[in-house]
Amino acid sequence: MEIIDDIPIVFDRAATLERLRWSPARTGSEDIDELIGLARKLVRPRAVFEIAFVGEKGEGTVDVGGVAFRSAVLRQELDRVNKVFPYIVTIGPDLERAASGHDDLLRQYYLEELANMALESAVAWLAGRLEGRTGLRSLSSLSPGSLVDWPITEQTKLFALFGDTERLVGVRLTDSLLMVPRKSVSGLLFPSEEGFVACQLCDRANCPGRKAPRGGQREEGHQEASKKGIAS
Repeated sequence: MEIIDDIPIVFDRAATLERLRWSPARTGSEDIDELIGLARKLVRPRAVFEIAFVGEKGEGTVDVGGVAFRSAVLRQELDRVNKVFPYIVTIGPDLERAASGHDDLLRQYYLEELANMALESAVAWLAGRLEGRTGLRSLSSLSPGSLVDWPITEQTKLFALFGDTERLVGVRLTDSLLMVPRKSVSGLLFPSEEGFVACQLCDRANCPGRKAPRGGQREEGHQEASKKGIAS
């Protein structure tokens, strides 16, 4: 198990403007550089990850690090995988508090999106670092609750792989299975030659965080595996 406290976060100005759909003419808009500077000051990215081996594979289940996860999609994605990386990443609570502490709804939105961008960047950085260390290529990620097939109730199993996560990286799981701080994410990083993105199997329309279109051969394969309850 390893804890990382020095994750660099870079806000590309052009990408940030596009993500925020920035318009200086909007009422309540503030200088974008001021907001980016505030975000840089308030984020504290931290991560913990573990190297876990894939064990027994059953009908719609797969053993990771001695814990049996139930998901036909995860079972299929790990069909030819021997080693995965369970992880928890957070940017801490400060930027979230800054966003919720303002009456200006537009400013709240901008800060929330900057927090989301920082969290996504931290996960991507962790994946890149693991790729560099291990020589594995194209690490993909899947999180409990990101798909109906792998429900949020599986979150407790993932957290159980780490023990006292609040002591490790300041993240705890509530009774309702929410992570605190809210700008945190957990999941499994695993090698995928085709590159897996949960968005490919998600029905949510007009999602601002969509990273890939729905459909394709992967969706058909997972639908078939889910029907059978096993991975092809």
